[in-house]
Amino acid sequence: EVESAEGIRLGSVQAGIITSSVLAQWVPAVQVLDLPFIFSGDQHAIDMNGPVTEALQDDFAEAGFHLLGFTPNGARAVISKEPVRAPEDVDGKKMRVIQSDLHVDLWEQAGASPTPIPHPEIYNSMQTGVVDLFDNTASNYYSESWYEVAPYYTKLNHIYAIGSWVFSETWWQSLPEEHRTAIEEAAAEAQEQQPALQREQDQAALAQTEEAGSTIITDVDRDVWVEKMKPVRETYAGEIPGAEELLEIIAEADPQS
Repeated sequence: EVESAEGIRLGSVQAGIITSSVLAQWVPAVQVLDLPFIFSGDQHAIDMNGPVTEALQDDFAEAGFHLLGFTPNGARAVISKEPVRAPEDVDGKKMRVIQSDLHVDLWEQAGASPTPIPHPEIYNSMQTGVVDLFDNTASNYYSESWYEVAPYYTKLNHIYAIGSWVFSETWWQSLPEEHRTAIEEAAAEAQEQQPALQREQDQAALAQTEEAGSTIITDVDRDVWVEKMKPVRETYAGEIPGAEELLEIIAEADPQS
């Protein structure tokens, strides 16, 4: 994804849907979307698209990207060898995390012992006991066969994987106005349909892992986790440029507010 993003900035790639955290090195403010528990649920992660896109379009353009919106590509769940319901269940456990300071600090705050490990090494690391648990999305849980070595899937939904729909700014500016309009309309239509397709895919993936013997845990007291991870959220919110304003925009988009 980093190579794709670099290609989009340079114009050798015209467009892509890039995970927002990958783009943070060029658009620091977008890292706000990686903060824990900023979305109350799936609908909130959908409804934030319009106002957050409007707020960040100029920042993306300055970095060489034309932003056409965001879509949720699944929520992170805790995937483990033993059941996880409360923070004490991860206390002292070795947890695989993505290679990100925020994720390391987040799980250290929760009480785990975070270990950054590349994605392709997760299965073997769980199988051999290098780590005891990790977090990822439903579709990957099935497609990567992680349920074979980690039979418990806890729907914590602490961080959403957000896809950024970006075009090369130089390529975008070269298009006739009617072409830009057509692409904008098509992207808007696709973004409206994507969440339902994602939900259908996630449900099918989890059902297949259950058939294979996994346990899906949903009885989680989310408020306890929110409070536990709050210091990390506050620390990073204080360091990310424009975070306070963006968090207000995201909060206002919450359908439960």
